[in-house]
Amino acid sequence: MVKLSEDKRRNLRDMLDELDHFFDDFEKSVEEAIRSSVNTGQKVFSRPVVAGMAMGVGPEGKPTIHFFGDKLVGPDGFRAPIYEQVLDEKDGKLRLLVELPGVEKEDIQISALEDKVSLAAENGERKYKIEVPLEREIDPESGTATLRNGLLEVIFGIRDNTNKGYRRVTIV
Repeated sequence: MVKLSEDKRRNLRDMLDELDHFFDDFEKSVEEAIRSSVNTGQKVFSRPVVAGMAMGVGPEGKPTIHFFGDKLVGPDGFRAPIYEQVLDEKDGKLRLLVELPGVEKEDIQISALEDKVSLAAENGERKYKIEVPLEREIDPESGTATLRNGLLEVIFGIRDNTNKGYRRVTIV
């Protein structure tokens, strides 16, 4: 039998609590979508629903969970894309990788504050929207982005002492 330390046990409990909250929210979203479709006559489930999670280990060894997929409530039809943050302390960079299949760079809008990045993209039926809380504070002015084969890579310089700042990031 494997014995877990108190810290690992606490991290596991935190992760399971977060999963429990996600499933509660997802269940409420499905119920609300069904209620809304019955009341308005709008077909909510006329196409497959995408919902999922990506689990990993953060920089301090703590488990992380990112949820992605369709937002079931509301007519906007946006999907939260899957993303990953890669922190490079040595080079002082934070890379944000976002999967955006089916859109071109002209379809994407990115804006950044020192503690979060907001992203929206739309091309026909492909619609994505997300606000990503960042693992470290960044310099919004340093942002550069590239899009290759549906993978958006946004790179920021890490900033120790930040002033509140906002900047749109242009994709090259």
